[in-house]
Amino acid sequence: MRLPDGVRRYLLDLLERDAAERALDTAELQALATAAEGCSAKPLPELLRGWVSSATAQMRWKRARPVAAKELADHLSDQYEAFLDEGMDEDTAAQATAREMGDAVEIGTQLDRTWRPRPDWVMLGIVLVVAAAGLVLQYSMRSNNDLEWYMFFGKYVVGAVCLLAAYFVDYTILGRRCWLLYGLWVAGGLLLTFGPFRVESMGKLVYLAQWVWFFPVLFAGILFRQRGKGTRGVCICLLSLPAMWFLAMHAPSMAAIAVQTVVCCGILFMAVWRGTFGRRSMGKLTLAVSPVLAMLLYFLFQLYTYEHIRERLAVVLHPQRDAATSGYMGSMIQYIMFGIRFPDCEQQTIDSWLHRDGMTDWVIMASKYYWGWAAVLLILAAAVLLLVWGFRIARKQTGLLARSVCMGVMVTFALQTLMYVLQNCGVILIASYGLPLLSYGGIYLCQTMLLLGLLLSAQRSGQLESGLAPQNARSVLRR
Repeated sequence: MRLPDGVRRYLLDLLERDAAERALDTAELQALATAAEGCSAKPLPELLRGWVSSATAQMRWKRARPVAAKELADHLSDQYEAFLDEGMDEDTAAQATAREMGDAVEIGTQLDRTWRPRPDWVMLGIVLVVAAAGLVLQYSMRSNNDLEWYMFFGKYVVGAVCLLAAYFVDYTILGRRCWLLYGLWVAGGLLLTFGPFRVESMGKLVYLAQWVWFFPVLFAGILFRQRGKGTRGVCICLLSLPAMWFLAMHAPSMAAIAVQTVVCCGILFMAVWRGTFGRRSMGKLTLAVSPVLAMLLYFLFQLYTYEHIRERLAVVLHPQRDAATSGYMGSMIQYIMFGIRFPDCEQQTIDSWLHRDGMTDWVIMASKYYWGWAAVLLILAAAVLLLVWGFRIARKQTGLLARSVCMGVMVTFALQTLMYVLQNCGVILIASYGLPLLSYGGIYLCQTMLLLGLLLSAQRSGQLESGLAPQNARSVLRR
């Protein structure tokens, strides 16, 4: 008795993913698929297995071959069994099936065209245009002539190279080699903290502060490897967080700790909700967000226990109440942005403060100061366009790893943007990290480009992870 189609396709899908990871060829894939169907199902004869191998050999994208082989095997099997039901013997049915399908080389060539990865030129264009606009903005705000235009152009070229390099990397290495990459990331962080690459400036470890922000994509790979392992898998995912906390505290970067904890727990929570770790339960959901809950409870405890914490929060929300000391910067920013005056507010003092501190770290505030609200709205529009299109890509991903990588990158950028906008409005609870592609920093630009390249890599070939063939590939098989 033949297995139900739903069960059969589920088994084939599992076997295809395993075969893709171990790089099995199409003949081995078909043998595994036949075994999964049970003894009562007719295995494909040698003629049809050879036909599948000849067709998939025409496909230049090797990662697509196992998925295409499964689609072809399904189609051949259905046609072959239909001919057997009509009374043909096995050899005649196999020959008739091959004739019905057509020339293997021609079909494979057509599949090669349909399976070829399609770049998202719109997103690539958005990234490159926004990055160029950010560098032009920074160049126009410089307060001295020590940085010539070609230095900004050099940053742009290096950033574009980082974008394209990450784009053409196989993003599935994050799942296949997650622990190796995690170990290398930790080792690199320790070298930047204690080793010869330690570079300190203004109380911060410059390179370490950039390094820690790669953690969300590594966490996405760890999450992918722990799928189906229940509560134990959720715990292993959470056990990868302390290394990030340790490195971020030594940077130090409270923004990295807060943002990345929220991002990682968020994608873990959604994975548990979707049943990635087995049957969804309240215990697993609570465990997934337990670090965020612990951070929130600790903050509320500090707020309730210590009066100076409450005073600090009050100054953050209303800096004019202590404009002479701790609220000075917030008061200056809110005067420039919204015209809110404070004691001893003089234009000369503001001008000297702006030229002393520079404006490249305060893109939104500086734009308001120099060009007005129209410039601010253009900057915010560029940031929102980048986020909207990035989340659009992330939502389309059906594979667990692709979806986790894309969401990890985009939620990180969204929280960075929110913190940067609040800081440029004078609400400074903790120092923001930057505005993706627009704020100052050559290393920051390269880091952002790398992460966006990984996102586009997942978008480019994420359909393979879910085992779905393109619609135009299926139309080729129906001809």
